[in-house]
Amino acid sequence: MNRKIQKLLLCAALTLTGQCLAADPSPTDIDALTASPANFTLLLENEHVRVLEYVLLPGEQDQWHTHPPKVSYVLSGGKLEIHLDDGTSFLADEKTGTADWAGVRGKHYVKNVGATPVRILLVEDKAAAREVTSPPSSPVK
Repeated sequence: MNRKIQKLLLCAALTLTGQCLAADPSPTDIDALTASPANFTLLLENEHVRVLEYVLLPGEQDQWHTHPPKVSYVLSGGKLEIHLDDGTSFLADEKTGTADWAGVRGKHYVKNVGATPVRILLVEDKAAAREVTSPPSSPVK
């Protein structure tokens, strides 16, 4: 296995043991794998994580989707335009070899506006997703 991918998976596993912070979940979660199966490939899933590979070719765009808390690792970078459901958009210059943590990502779609295919490994943190979607526990009496 590629050494960088091994480091990313180790980082994701260590993240599971720490406190995870994320924004409030969207009431209309749209699973990326279901919404854009041509762009997201399931590599691994267990009770702790779901690992996806994301590929977006130049000029291609995916479908509206959301993300639970996740670690991402850019396998092959490029320029992406992210469109949000409020009508705004922004450019992201994804750099090969970079890793990032993100909380819940609301409804969006992405277009590859660069000249290179973009490949990103996503490690979704199921424990953090449960923390975000679970109602607060009541104090013990």
